[in-house]
Amino acid sequence: MTNKTATSKFNVDDIVTIAKDYKDSVNLDFAQPQIQVYYVMKVNVDATITLDGVMNDIPAKYIERIPIESELAKQLYYDTNQARQYEPGKVYQHEDVYSRPPFMVTMEETLGSTPLWEKMQAEKFHYIHEIQRWLIEYVDSSGICVNQFYGMRKPV
Repeated sequence: MTNKTATSKFNVDDIVTIAKDYKDSVNLDFAQPQIQVYYVMKVNVDATITLDGVMNDIPAKYIERIPIESELAKQLYYDTNQARQYEPGKVYQHEDVYSRPPFMVTMEETLGSTPLWEKMQAEKFHYIHEIQRWLIEYVDSSGICVNQFYGMRKPV
């Protein structure tokens, strides 16, 4: 099995994926098979990582970073409720959770004209967990979430 990005340097709450060759060779039990991105729940002392939504612990060497400009990144969304302050009396439009735009689209719409967005663009991040950690450092929350409804059809 090949693994280009083996690392055990993930933190709890980082969003990652499982190496495809490992996933294909092992019978893993998934809570939601349509989702292929996961939160790190625990980094274990036995060199495995516990992921949210995966029943088996995964050897750390098969946990991979997610490039920002990838198909997997489309399974994430940016939670704008964390990004905007509550305004008393204002009613927000109901969100269609079945067709959320990718996180970078919403993030740019929400933060695009702010100094925070300019600082983030200057960093030239390549991976999701890098943006997550940076946002947590600057605004105490990344707002990047796994879209549990990704790939599901809207109920009729």
